[in-house]
Amino acid sequence: MLYLKGERPVVGHATTHLAARCGEYEAGFIDLREPCQELDVFYIPTRYPNGVPDGAPYEFFGPKHTERAAAAYAKVAAMSAPLFAHLDRGKAGT
Repeated sequence: MLYLKGERPVVGHATTHLAARCGEYEAGFIDLREPCQELDVFYIPTRYPNGVPDGAPYEFFGPKHTERAAAAYAKVAAMSAPLFAHLDRGKAGT
């Protein structure tokens, strides 16, 4: 959304902060604070091999983590996807 509103540059990886900034344009993004916090917790430890102590990420994350992350993602996607729907119009099959 920030790019769609003309903001440049948009930097950062914390979805919590990005959603808060989007909330300045669309109030519904404020409601994404908790789902974004849930996703942000996974960013470093699941992405980098040294993100968890004494082991690999797969040893620390299991099905319950996956379910929580998927539920959080679904909430963020439901809020975000409509903002980009116009970009796909007329591009079927490309």
